[in-house]
Amino acid sequence: MSQELQNQTPNVKISLDEVGVTDFKTQISITRGTKIYRYTATVSVVINLPSNQKGAHLSRFIETISEVLSSEIETHYSLEEMSIHVLKTLNNRHDFNKASISLDFLFFTSRLTPVTKKPSKEYYKGKLITRWNNKEIEHKLSLGTFGNTACPHALSQNSSQRTHIQRAYAEITLSGKTKDIPDMEDLSAIIDQSFSSPTFSLLKSEDEQWVVDKMYNNPLFVEDVTRNLLELASKHYSKKNLRIKAQTISQESIHKHNVVSRGSIP
Repeated sequence: MSQELQNQTPNVKISLDEVGVTDFKTQISITRGTKIYRYTATVSVVINLPSNQKGAHLSRFIETISEVLSSEIETHYSLEEMSIHVLKTLNNRHDFNKASISLDFLFFTSRLTPVTKKPSKEYYKGKLITRWNNKEIEHKLSLGTFGNTACPHALSQNSSQRTHIQRAYAEITLSGKTKDIPDMEDLSAIIDQSFSSPTFSLLKSEDEQWVVDKMYNNPLFVEDVTRNLLELASKHYSKKNLRIKAQTISQESIHKHNVVSRGSIP
């Protein structure tokens, strides 16, 4: 049997950092306790390729992802655990020293509106990157959503107690080992608490007034939101070994530009 073309020596003998598949769309089910979470995810999986190998066996990537996600035997309790399973299975079929799997997804959770207590589905943009380095595993989880801010400077200058408000997008990123990556339900609540007021998909009239009052009673700069993210996360996860980054982008209502703030805690 002839040698597979991918295993032959290339004409240019240079090792490559990342080779694989990207923008692969799939569905993922996670079971945690009595809840089942379903995600529609965009997946990328890449490995390092040595200088003496012409190409990667890309069909093995898709085959591995599909088998792991569709297995009726294995129950996945987190996206982190599922990502590790993909990389371990792929490593049995394809040699590599370094690899990563990246998932872009939307995370939905239920919230009650503040006054009328109506159920409202809220979404958060998520990204999980799991890196394999000589079988050492580390994750980087990012979660973000929109909230409201009211400008404290304009409020302090206005005798009528008026100010401009804007929608802001806040995101927090946590990096660490599998045991230290927190639950996304938990993390989403921290993000909501960092704004002048959270936003809701559903609001009745009484709820709208609550949001407006909360914004004006809690005016924040974009810098304040980022600092709130960092402080709340560092306190809440003080017993975990995590690197924490945060950023907020304010979609300014009285300017044609936006404003950004970034920070980190090692």
